[in-house]
Amino acid sequence: MKTWFTSLNGALALTALAWFSQLWRTLIDATQGFHSNATEGGLLMTFTLVYTAVLAGWAYAIHVASRGSRGGLMAAFGLNALFWLGIAVATPLFYCPGWCSSSAINTANALNLIFGLLAGVALMSQLRQKKVAG
Repeated sequence: MKTWFTSLNGALALTALAWFSQLWRTLIDATQGFHSNATEGGLLMTFTLVYTAVLAGWAYAIHVASRGSRGGLMAAFGLNALFWLGIAVATPLFYCPGWCSSSAINTANALNLIFGLLAGVALMSQLRQKKVAG
């Protein structure tokens, strides 16, 4: 019996929630953190453009996977894992040990930890299937 969690729609919905929580975290960082650390030259603009391109690529991978593309599913899994490990898991371990002072960052990071993990498991269950099915 197939559950919502193991269906393609469920996996993509969880991935979209992980994407939105990462977008929220990015907007918080852009208003609070980026400006204080990257005020010189084009570093801020470069960082913003790269971050935007990667988030747009992740959204596109979700879109393509919803149309049955296995490559889109693999890209969505890879980008979800990158952000989950690189941002959500690394924040309490390296960037802000003991959590950050901002409750908004803590909330966004906790949501990204939860949704990123659930999305990763659901996407992996989809990738283990022989064929992508809705």
